Amino acid sequence: MERKDFIEQVGLSGAAILIFGCMQSCSKSDGPSTNTNTGGGTGTGGGGNNTSTVDFTIDISKSPFDALKNIGGFYVDPATNIIIVKTTASEIIAVSSICTHQQASITYQANSNRLYCAAHGSVFTTAGAVTTGPATTALKKYQTSLTGTMLRVFA
Repeated sequence: MERKDFIEQVGLSGAAILIFGCMQSCSKSDGPSTNTNTGGGTGTGGGGNNTSTVDFTIDISKSPFDALKNIGGFYVDPATNIIIVKTTASEIIAVSSICTHQQASITYQANSNRLYCAAHGSVFTTAGAVTTGPATTALKKYQTSLTGTMLRVFA
């Protein structure tokens, strides 16, 4: 093998290893994630469908959480896969933002006060219960506690 061919092979092999490593780092992990002060929140959290402990606090007077000051406002926390919704003047709910059917994203529909998965049409109550399939398992629900403008979300 000539030097030119050897260098070309080494370069291609190195590129393949780098691409494989990058693709692996983009795959979904079942392990816990950590929310390290994302957007004003503090604490630790885990993916919406795993068993890790969730306990974080956000200030709903600050962006991007300020939508939670209004009824129908919601925020999806990408670090924990939790959707937080202000459903009434006195209630803020938090549930997994990952559909239990095929792990697509859930959104809140204020006009009908429901959680909806656009991927396959599953509908959930704000308590996380399935009302329309194909999903058959409820969304994980988290507790919330509001003190002033500080909202705590925890398991």
